[in-house]
Amino acid sequence: MSNRYQQLPENKAHTNLLRLSKQQGSSLILALFVIIILTLLGSVLMRIISTSSETVSQEVLGTRAYMAANSAMQAELQLLFPLNNVAGVCNATNVTAYDFQTVLNKDIPGLYDCEAATTCDNYYSDTVSSVKYFRLTSTGKCGSGLMKSDSKVLVKSSRSIQVEARSL
Repeated sequence: MSNRYQQLPENKAHTNLLRLSKQQGSSLILALFVIIILTLLGSVLMRIISTSSETVSQEVLGTRAYMAANSAMQAELQLLFPLNNVAGVCNATNVTAYDFQTVLNKDIPGLYDCEAATTCDNYYSDTVSSVKYFRLTSTGKCGSGLMKSDSKVLVKSSRSIQVEARSL
């Protein structure tokens, strides 16, 4: 083999030093790149978790509003069709409001900060069989706090149900 292609040990060391000096700082750039990617990934995950949390709280408020409307509807049906067979009165102009807080300001469990309103309409009366047809509507509303004009973190949800019934 010719001397020209043979590398001496000191030449190898010198070549390795030249390579190292050219690569100096590349690991710093790689580390910054990894940190930036992990930061972006973390912020995206935080946003997803936040959105998921808001969705769950909105679903809970919606379910509570539905239960408030359902409770008010049951109370209204009990007034319209009591168990003692005395027919109740359905007044279309009357809106009955239900606030689910007691006199002692204790809330009904599960319906905290909820309210409901019901309406009743006698939309048809059969004079031959004396059967009356009623349409009852109940709207429940629940929120996360008191409604203030400057409030920015307020969440409200509303659900409505409608029932048609007839007398026997």
